[in-house]
Amino acid sequence: MDAAVTAPWWSQGFTVLDIESTDKDPETALTASICFGLMRAADASMQVRTALVAVDMPAEASAVNGLTTEQLRAEGGKPAEVLDDFCAEIAVCLTAGMPLVIMNAPYDLTVLDRDCRRNGVPTITDRLEGRPLAPIIDPGVLDKKVIKYRRRVSETQGARCLKTLAQVHGVGWDDEQAHTAEYDATRAGRVAWQLMARFPALAAMTLPELHDAQIGWYREQSEGLAAFWRQKANEIEHRAARDDDEAAAEVEKLRTAADGVSLEWPMRTVQK
Repeated sequence: MDAAVTAPWWSQGFTVLDIESTDKDPETALTASICFGLMRAADASMQVRTALVAVDMPAEASAVNGLTTEQLRAEGGKPAEVLDDFCAEIAVCLTAGMPLVIMNAPYDLTVLDRDCRRNGVPTITDRLEGRPLAPIIDPGVLDKKVIKYRRRVSETQGARCLKTLAQVHGVGWDDEQAHTAEYDATRAGRVAWQLMARFPALAAMTLPELHDAQIGWYREQSEGLAAFWRQKANEIEHRAARDDDEAAAEVEKLRTAADGVSLEWPMRTVQK
């Protein structure tokens, strides 16, 4: 009885969420598949459900997530129905105070929010009826807070992608299963649990404290990324000849990326 009372909140388990979408821009991306479920911390078992959405999948996105327009049109549900179903369940769990793990939360939550609005479906925040969009746990934010510096694994594998986090924190990775909503959701949940178990500074925080802290951490991390890109652009510009069109294009690309960095977490504000 005492152990149950004193057990830390993070040892009780999490809900997990992941989506696969049609675009890198969360303002315009459509939800193509969604996974939501429960991770039991005791044995790291997962109880999840996944749905496909009947939308068109661009070739570029299909190359990443493996979903095709033909598959989605044949097997997917109507967007409004799938969104309504899953967002209702997510809101119920958040209202009950259950932590929700999302890797790169500002992307997934923004995609879902805008997609609901397009389809005339109440958003998650609508369903929370004035309560904050919380508590959210973002493994990417936590990892960068506790391990500030890490080099890229390779030219194609970044330092902070989910694959790297899974490998660093000992939860394993299977390239053949990756980039499905279910696989990515379960990996993110297990990474979050490992982060809480391994780093006392995180484990000592209450769930509300951790949620609020991530708002500031994400802002700092995003400002740092934007500053890095601007510095890199300045260095390229300084070294390059005036007629070097390739360098000029790279400078413009970096500065555009820096200007586009959002500081908002866990979801971007709707632009009026």
